[in-house]
Amino acid sequence: MCKLFLVVISLGILHVSTFACAQDKASDFFKNLSKEKNLLNALYSKSRKNPVKDAKLKPFTLAGEGGLLSSSGNTNASIIKIALESNHEMTNWSNQYETQYLQRVNTVRNDNGKQKIRTARFEVSAQFDYKLLDPNNRMFGYIEYDNNEFNRLSDQATAVFGWSQVVWKEKKSEFRYSIGPGYSHLYQERNKRRIEEMIIRGTIFYNLEFGGNARFRQTISAEVGEEITKARSQSSITAKIFEKLALKFTINLVVNDNVADEDSILSTQTSISMVYQFF
Repeated sequence: MCKLFLVVISLGILHVSTFACAQDKASDFFKNLSKEKNLLNALYSKSRKNPVKDAKLKPFTLAGEGGLLSSSGNTNASIIKIALESNHEMTNWSNQYETQYLQRVNTVRNDNGKQKIRTARFEVSAQFDYKLLDPNNRMFGYIEYDNNEFNRLSDQATAVFGWSQVVWKEKKSEFRYSIGPGYSHLYQERNKRRIEEMIIRGTIFYNLEFGGNARFRQTISAEVGEEITKARSQSSITAKIFEKLALKFTINLVVNDNVADEDSILSTQTSISMVYQFF
């Protein structure tokens, strides 16, 4: 719980520090609307300055990730990880899509012989950022679905709408955040309990490229409601092996206060996988 409160507090401090700046920019925005006196037209791309195009910036990217762990002998188990990540950059929109599938198969011996126990997790999420007059200031929508048999929480769904900002985006580094209200629900399988309520969700994202062929990424998110409390941290380092093939090391930490009392609220996942950049 201490880690969870630290994450929430850090997100709150970040939001407060940027609120005054965002308020000033919003005031200037409404004072300097286009001559058409139309808010929708003012938000539309024809009222914006022509964006500076980066030759290295691809309008659409898609990367696939795969990992496999298998053991035999005293312990017979296998773990499969498959993930896809995509970014879609347009004049008016900046979208990110992610999906992940994990499966663990344990083979146990009993009086009836061998029995295979399968545990799986399927997660898919998408964030849609609509760029305002200043393309670094955005309105966003976020949706997520997570069916997680590992912590016995199924049908976890979240929808959020709010404010997003790219604090900086340079050649080798990027930092952005988003925060807003939303709705979330989940089903606790162990206690046969369904929880649904309004929440506040905040996210920060940091990306750094170094050494020419390596990249560090850090994502922290928190969802807080009257009953639902969840925070996640994902840290990864990716190093290119060939032009389109890379090795990725990832550490995931999840603090979920909605699990049953007999389950741990902290889940960790460490993985090494191969990443292929399709385009």
